[in-house]
Amino acid sequence: MVLCSDFLTAWQQLRGGQINCQQALQLLRDEQGMLTLSLLDDEVCQRFFQLFPEGQELPPVVPLLLWRNCYYLGSPVALTPDLVQSICDRTLTQVKILPITEKSYRCWHHTRHVDLNRIGDAPLVNPLTGNHDAEDISETTELFLSKADDQIERIKTIIASALRNRASDIHLEPTTEGLQIRYRIDGVLRHVTKLPLEVSRRVIVALKVMASMDIADSRRPHDGRIGEEYLSGDGKALGMDMRVSTLPCVCGEKAVVRLLPRKNPFSTIDKLGFSPKVLPTYKTWLEQPQGLIIFTGPTGSGKTSTLYTSLQAIAKEHVNVVTVEDPVEYVLPHITQTQVNEAAGMTFAAGLRAILRQDPDIIMLGEIRDHETADTAVRAALTGHLVFTTLHTNDAVGAIPRLQDIGPDPSLVSDALLGVVAQRLVRRICPHCSEAYTATDTDLERLGLLPSQVNENPVLHRGRGCSQCLDSGYLGREAIVELLEVDEPIREIIHSGNIIDLHRYLRETDFMSFRQAAIEKVFAGVTSIDEVFRVLPRSALRVPSPQPQRLPPKLVAQLPG
Repeated sequence: MVLCSDFLTAWQQLRGGQINCQQALQLLRDEQGMLTLSLLDDEVCQRFFQLFPEGQELPPVVPLLLWRNCYYLGSPVALTPDLVQSICDRTLTQVKILPITEKSYRCWHHTRHVDLNRIGDAPLVNPLTGNHDAEDISETTELFLSKADDQIERIKTIIASALRNRASDIHLEPTTEGLQIRYRIDGVLRHVTKLPLEVSRRVIVALKVMASMDIADSRRPHDGRIGEEYLSGDGKALGMDMRVSTLPCVCGEKAVVRLLPRKNPFSTIDKLGFSPKVLPTYKTWLEQPQGLIIFTGPTGSGKTSTLYTSLQAIAKEHVNVVTVEDPVEYVLPHITQTQVNEAAGMTFAAGLRAILRQDPDIIMLGEIRDHETADTAVRAALTGHLVFTTLHTNDAVGAIPRLQDIGPDPSLVSDALLGVVAQRLVRRICPHCSEAYTATDTDLERLGLLPSQVNENPVLHRGRGCSQCLDSGYLGREAIVELLEVDEPIREIIHSGNIIDLHRYLRETDFMSFRQAAIEKVFAGVTSIDEVFRVLPRSALRVPSPQPQRLPPKLVAQLPG
């Protein structure tokens, strides 16, 4: 699709005598029938469509020109003579039909019906078939941006495009050529477009105004929030929070926007990605009247989703669930949620102390950061409360020495701790373009498996790439979970403080490590070996002993090829 930036439309140039009718048509439509949408004239469209009552069905036509009592219309389908004559009778003009591509008509239809002042996440609908369009992100975003009249409309267009394509973050990065726009989709950044240099600074300033930031100070980082409403796919108006962060850099100010729709995105625990082997164990933790459950993983590993889904599963009418978070990302029903505000003295430790005076049954602590918070959380877990919290460690085992380093007595930790959940998010293979192939010796070697450990001719899956998954081969994400249950031997090891003994004990037991969970998902056709290696640290995939142990039969079960 060619987008021009000429000041005059083809019809205006024709009326001004700068070109003739044939030249105007050549400007609007190439030999393949592709339209140059920026050269179409809105007045020609208005004059044509106002002749037809609203609700009257029209064939798919695009008004190109009105010249010497003749409408030149583009259409992606062949029109019958009777249909053309009925248009002539209605307009009292001659009508000439020129063939155009379906893609041109779809793009014209979308730009004509888009409201740039409203944000929505509804997928684009093909006007010819009524089906949802597989969107070309870059092309559609550039198309809608070309219709924007001011910076606010540009920003809302970028946000709407991000929502439609399941983006979690928007990156606006100043460069010497312009403002680069990238979306993080399924955990991976994807280039979308680049705004011209002359509007780059204006867009960042407008974003800072929307986020109530100081636009006069561009030499320091700033943080702000934007509250907006957006239209969901079913037409409902829903709220959305956006966390905005700016950072001064060489070419200007970079901005990152985290999108947090207020609709509840969490379903059930069964859909989080827990292995069938460890899911029953995790569910028994949630049924306990007291204890400490720790979630670990880096930023963006899905800890919040697992926490919120778990809280929703146990937040019944007869229990009091209270959280202290930084920030509150989603508002959940039947749960009292509080926000950390360090400037006002509302820290995690202060919030936790206050919560304990609120007669809680279940407590969710956003993060353990210091000795006071850790000690209070452990003691709360020992005095009749079920406590959920998070730590930043590489794996489940690493949470135990990390918690001990912060300060609580090891004997208290061993008594309070129910278990640790470590997780990473891997992209799922796109079901629309998934294909099976026979695993090679290299594939098995990368996973640390011997040919004798798997079935003969093991089958794996990969995505070819299609319009549904933006040619990436992946669509959506799922958690790989490492679950450490604290049984009696582990309690004794924690009490003694010997982490080497803990590793030795886990090697001798059926511990569902990251490596085993990853192998299970690869052989189940959920994800690929490349994706596992992209997400998991190499230490997690290391074979625990010189001779790989034979894995349980369930771990290497094959999907039908």
